[in-house]
Amino acid sequence: MDKNKVEIIILSGFLGSGKSTLLKEVVELEKSKGKRIGVLMNELGEISIDSAIIPQETPLKEMLNGCICCTLQGELSLQLHSMLEEYELDIILIESTGAAHPLEVIEACTHPTLVSKLEIRCVITVVNAKQWLENRLSIKLKKLLIEQVKYADIVLVNKRDQVDEGQINEVVNSIKKVNQLAVLSIVTFAKFNPSILDDQPIQKKINNVMENEEAHVHHHLHLRTVSFSIEKPINRFDFLQWIENIEGQLYRAKGFLYLQETPGLFLFNYAYGVPMFERYTFDKKYDPVLVFIGEDLNQSRMKYQLDQLQSDDQL
Repeated sequence: MDKNKVEIIILSGFLGSGKSTLLKEVVELEKSKGKRIGVLMNELGEISIDSAIIPQETPLKEMLNGCICCTLQGELSLQLHSMLEEYELDIILIESTGAAHPLEVIEACTHPTLVSKLEIRCVITVVNAKQWLENRLSIKLKKLLIEQVKYADIVLVNKRDQVDEGQINEVVNSIKKVNQLAVLSIVTFAKFNPSILDDQPIQKKINNVMENEEAHVHHHLHLRTVSFSIEKPINRFDFLQWIENIEGQLYRAKGFLYLQETPGLFLFNYAYGVPMFERYTFDKKYDPVLVFIGEDLNQSRMKYQLDQLQSDDQL
């Protein structure tokens, strides 16, 4: 690595695979080495949820309401320029939206005005083991998952606790067929051995960027993001029952909300059928809001149903 350049680590992986958890892990790891870290986060929606996990003293820029590989690719280059001018950094971590193609992110990071200042250290792709195994996505989204693995330097097979040993072996063998060169690690909660980030030789595929097939999100994959302000506490049981019956294909949900049963603000995450509530304990304040990402989501009906959940009436 050129010590005069700022390193770039790109975090890739489909919606709900565990990228934000990985981001937190990498930030803590690099900070423990005394590295000066900056973070760029991209979300499909108008509201950022995942940025809540970033320490307040860490330089952070957010790109909302679009995907790096579509409308925001130019903005990514501008944000990188801005971050380099504003801060003295050793590493910039880019967490792309789950619907982004890693080669498109690489292309944005290798803009002619940036190549003398930045050096891509690696692309880390996180795979939800159960999601990869069951393979229930649409054809275009399946292709995106494969592309995210194909262009990775490191592949983390995450959520090991949700599958058995035989299934893990099946996932690993399948991933090796897609990318034989990547360093592969099986993890839970995105906790990886730091040595795989430090010692492994990176094989970048930047020369293939211009040969990449069209993989832009909104027009081709039909993903949609909708968000709603949540003004009143919601019954946890009724809310989870509603989540399971949303019309369309829900891939990811996240946000902040109050529950009727328990005081305090909660961070809610829903990925591949698994809901999780965590009490929000950070200093940064957030208004209650929920963000949903999926295909064929009916925004007006979802708003009506959420309003009902916040009233005394039942759905």
